Amino acid sequence: MSKVVIVGGGLAGLSAACELLERGCSVTILEKSHNLGGNSSKATTGIAAPGSEVQKANGITDSGADLIAAEPICKEMVQQGSKDVDWLLNLAGCKDEMVLRLTPGHGKVARTLGTKDHFPGAVVTYAVMHQLEKIAKAKPDKLKIVTSATVSKLITEGNKVVGVEYQAGGAAKELGLVLIATGGFAGDTSPASLMAKSAPQLLQMPTTSDERTNGDGISLCSDVKAATQNMGNVSMYPTSAMIPGMESDKFKIVLSDAIVGAGGKLINGDGNQFVNELETAQARAEAMSKSKGPFRIVISEKDADAVKWLCDFYVSRNVMKKFSSAAMLAGEMKVPAGNLASLGAGPVLAAMVTPAIYTCAGGLAVDHGKVLTGTGTPIEGLYAAGEVTSCPCPRAWSASGVPLLYSIYSGRMAGITAATALGAKEKLMELSAVASAEEKKEEKPSKKPEDMTREELLAYCKDLESRPAAAPVADAGPPGVTMEEVAKHNKKEDAWVVVNGEAIDVTKWISIHPGGEQAIMAYLGKDATEEWNMIHKPGTVEKNAQHLTMKGKIGGGGGGAPAAAAGGGGGLTPEDVAKHNKKEDAWVIVNGDALDVTKWIPIHPGGEQAIMAYLGKDATEEWVMIHKPGTVEKNMQHLKNMGKVSGAAASAAPAGGAVDDSPPPPDGDGGIPGIFGACLYLLFNVALMLLRTIFFTGNFKLDNNRNGTMRSAIFLLTFTIVHALGNFVDMLGGPDELNGEGYLFDRIHWTGALGMAKDFPFSVVEEYLALGLLLHVTVALKRSYDITIGYTIATGRWNMLLSGLVVLTFLTKHLQDFRFYPEWDYVEIGAPPLLINFGGILQGHVFTDPSGPTVKARDLYTREVALFKDLNTVLGYSLALVLFVTHLCLGWKKLVPADAMQIPRDHQQKVIYIGWFAAAAIAFMYGSVPWYVYFAKPAVVKNIVVPLPK
Repeated sequence: MSKVVIVGGGLAGLSAACELLERGCSVTILEKSHNLGGNSSKATTGIAAPGSEVQKANGITDSGADLIAAEPICKEMVQQGSKDVDWLLNLAGCKDEMVLRLTPGHGKVARTLGTKDHFPGAVVTYAVMHQLEKIAKAKPDKLKIVTSATVSKLITEGNKVVGVEYQAGGAAKELGLVLIATGGFAGDTSPASLMAKSAPQLLQMPTTSDERTNGDGISLCSDVKAATQNMGNVSMYPTSAMIPGMESDKFKIVLSDAIVGAGGKLINGDGNQFVNELETAQARAEAMSKSKGPFRIVISEKDADAVKWLCDFYVSRNVMKKFSSAAMLAGEMKVPAGNLASLGAGPVLAAMVTPAIYTCAGGLAVDHGKVLTGTGTPIEGLYAAGEVTSCPCPRAWSASGVPLLYSIYSGRMAGITAATALGAKEKLMELSAVASAEEKKEEKPSKKPEDMTREELLAYCKDLESRPAAAPVADAGPPGVTMEEVAKHNKKEDAWVVVNGEAIDVTKWISIHPGGEQAIMAYLGKDATEEWNMIHKPGTVEKNAQHLTMKGKIGGGGGGAPAAAAGGGGGLTPEDVAKHNKKEDAWVIVNGDALDVTKWIPIHPGGEQAIMAYLGKDATEEWVMIHKPGTVEKNMQHLKNMGKVSGAAASAAPAGGAVDDSPPPPDGDGGIPGIFGACLYLLFNVALMLLRTIFFTGNFKLDNNRNGTMRSAIFLLTFTIVHALGNFVDMLGGPDELNGEGYLFDRIHWTGALGMAKDFPFSVVEEYLALGLLLHVTVALKRSYDITIGYTIATGRWNMLLSGLVVLTFLTKHLQDFRFYPEWDYVEIGAPPLLINFGGILQGHVFTDPSGPTVKARDLYTREVALFKDLNTVLGYSLALVLFVTHLCLGWKKLVPADAMQIPRDHQQKVIYIGWFAAAAIAFMYGSVPWYVYFAKPAVVKNIVVPLPK
């Protein structure tokens, strides 16, 4: 059979498929993801194409001479590749959507093909996918597309590759020549990865590639003795985004080079330009390694108008931040405003950036698409294209848009070579004609199995074995729209898509879709949830309701395997979910829905381990304890709802930990920038939290509501600051001040028990402190039991609990040492008329008044000396203090971003630093007391014999 099996549905695989189909070959595309497109569909800058038809239409003559002069070996790729780009854009019908961009690595020549209002990778791949899917529907014998298909093995006969084995709802085989287009290995930095073997020095670097680029195609071919070349040629991208709050995340988002081409500047931590922004990616990354961070891409709003869609997109995703002027940005950076004078007057946009692993120029050794062995001999029946192969042009590779140029060029070349091997040496028709072309078929009389000869029966059975296993029939779900019904509406004039479990009629929206028609046409009759949530803001459906018609929830009617599952038809079982229990293929059950959380794991705010523990399982109880309602909806760009699960737990009522009706913290700086704004919002919200703590805590029942720990923590922290300051003042003021502070608490004992018990031993302050501590400890223990008990110590989830228990133990001892010490001596001091001697503060008399009446007070100073002249006691107190401050800092970092605190997002990191500074001050004030007493000579204190009356 004249068939080629293409493994991988990115731009290289799609280009190869188009070439093969135009030559009359049959094609099967196996894609491991849910949709075609691969990483190519996420490309943000464009395709480098010297001499393209778009350039010529704009009066630009360009042969790519600069690229060729710098690296002569790239001549064929540059010259032929540009023709291949024109070919692909014309057959896809999207050439008119392309615009020229000036981008790094190409001097002053605008030769990169981008798009005005969308990601260019998405526009091109969707347009090609749309053409191919029309063919697959009209001519399934000519083109078969299988998604969610994981290839496990290359089938060989001797030294010849004759097909593949794969999993897609069951084990299956596909026979034919094999063309590998699975992408590179830049997304896998695990210890056993190809990256670890080829470029171990980069393992700690972040990466812009997702889990799909794991080198699986290279591993498949290595099993049949394929050779690799230049595996150490890993390209760095200098401007991957540092999103606030996600700075430590491994996965980074690419900030499009089109912004640099439009006038964006790369500046260092001093606000200075230190490299030509139009240098190649590798050159810019190397310059960054020699300069001072943090780094930013900055662009004036005027220049940004040329790439407005991109900048608006990045601002909406908190990747870029808008400043009213360059001076405001300079203020945040703490650099002279003159350093940013080149940005001019008016608003500016800025994004924090860092170098990250980008793509791989090394891979399988190939010759015009033929995969080679170590001796340079082609492996019969095996071809490869795109990033899975070794590109011989590492310098050109580092220029913007060249990886996509290489994908199209190498994809088409591999398609030509494979077609030639099948005898298809000429182009037979345009791709657009394939779907309607009539083919002469030799009619063969059909026979029933019982009428077949032995040879015919064996051949029939072999053919059945080679077909994909049938997926289990979905159970009938609740009444609703089925995926079969949605699939019928797949034309421009009758167009439905599924988004977040809803069938939506988008017919009226196609012609006015901001991302272009092709971006939505590719998903007609299908589930577009993943792509929709990646591109669109929440609320897009509601905002465009006049152009959209909601047709109903997806459910009922079964509908066959993957489609029904994706739509939520209730056809999944817990056993189905249990199969997806690996980091690279991760599902969990939440409220009866199967969620694919693969993309969420690396960016999960609670850390990877918090979600890894529940892969393949029902995580409903844990989920509702920790997450607020709406978390799934808010994170749909990282999650995919795979459908209802039969027999799974129904939607659970939110646990106490999830009940928090506070709105999310406001974006931006709340209108008050800088450290002043951070301090103001901190003081205001702490005061508000204190009032809520005093008058209402929300914990009149024993549950794990996080508000209980947060409000009590604020109250206890406020007292701690006051107490630490008082102890420090006592140390400076001498014995009378320390004893005077003790007397302050003794003289307000009358406030205890609501003032109704004479000589009550505790004041209202001590009562409230005890209640606050009890609330904090009990809720923390309840939350730990509900949430943390299933984790190991190594996950870090026990840090707060363990440090808190140590602090509680120490506090118990401290109270025994002082507050509940039974054998006090007494002294006489002068008492101020009020609790504090406001008139004597400047003279060092805060808690005493030498001119005031003499009263009897407990001798805390002598007790303090007795304790702290012992070195072991001082060391014990110091160690406990370190653990207390550690507990305080860990808790503060979790508390500040909480919804209940309402700290504007741009101030949160500053407020965290302010809290840590306060913790250091507390540590100094508390810690200085025992060490001062240990080293200082004790003062002489005159005790009196008569004790205070009880």
